[in-house]
Amino acid sequence: MPKKKRLILILAILSVIVAGVFVNRWIAVAGIAAIAVLMGSKRLFRYARAHKGSEQLGQDCRPYNTVALLETLKAAEKPGEPFSFVVLGDNRATKKIPPVIHRLARQENPAFLFNTGDLVRFGTAVEYVDRYLPLLRIMEPIPVFSVPGNHDRGARNDFAGYRAVQGAERFSFDYGPCRFVGVNNGKRARMEEDDIAYLRRELSKSPIRQKFVFIHIPPTYFEDGLVTVSKRRGFVKCRGEFRALMTEQQVDEVFMGHIHGYASRMVDDVRYTLTAGAGAPLSKRLPVEAQVYNYVVCHVDTQGYRREVVRCIDGEWVRGE
Repeated sequence: MPKKKRLILILAILSVIVAGVFVNRWIAVAGIAAIAVLMGSKRLFRYARAHKGSEQLGQDCRPYNTVALLETLKAAEKPGEPFSFVVLGDNRATKKIPPVIHRLARQENPAFLFNTGDLVRFGTAVEYVDRYLPLLRIMEPIPVFSVPGNHDRGARNDFAGYRAVQGAERFSFDYGPCRFVGVNNGKRARMEEDDIAYLRRELSKSPIRQKFVFIHIPPTYFEDGLVTVSKRRGFVKCRGEFRALMTEQQVDEVFMGHIHGYASRMVDDVRYTLTAGAGAPLSKRLPVEAQVYNYVVCHVDTQGYRREVVRCIDGEWVRGE
């Protein structure tokens, strides 16, 4: 629940309790019951409408389906040629910043773009049509791949809207000397053994020069020494297996979202990068310097790969490391 709505709810409950203490306790009981009914009705309404429009959305989004994107990408690939790709994430909940960032990303002339998840706020088909498809149209004809975030689950926790747009909740493909693998850890269970098995299988295929992994929720060990509060938002289950696998497979970079801002650090010789500043409200959990709208540009050539971070600082978009 957004902070403003949460605050309004708390104030409403407190008001009802105060009325019960000083006027009549049955007022408090009736008031709290009314609030509970209202919240339950809202949840039921969302549940009932969760799949509304998903079928039409899927038909409209066939060109953006991961399978179709891969066909387009392979047809345009020029073996041996240098290329770049852009990574960003967490564009949900606002219409102001995401179009700006996507237009800037478009000007980078990347071969493709990755989104680290939380494409919309509630995961409904209407939101995808209203807020996410316009961003894909800005990027055309550049393919946009994504992993789903926890906000993309939808009222039924089945990612119906996301799947209508992108199709599968995982992807793995090679382009040039690089392998790109993404999994859905935005679900309630976060990272699972099956996700680790998929990552291991895809990362262990024929030798390749660079490997990149995409998830939405970071592992908790990434937050150590970074976030300014004790409570962690990262995943706990399978974090040890994930860390060991990233190190074993010599992954070059793990891209993540969920905590809105930018941060990057090395863990066991693997770079972990949080790029979750594509429009969602910036997180106060991060240091002030990390609370920035941002996207990452990666350049690949025969020498390897290099990366740039583009941050919005005092209203100006600044390139740096």
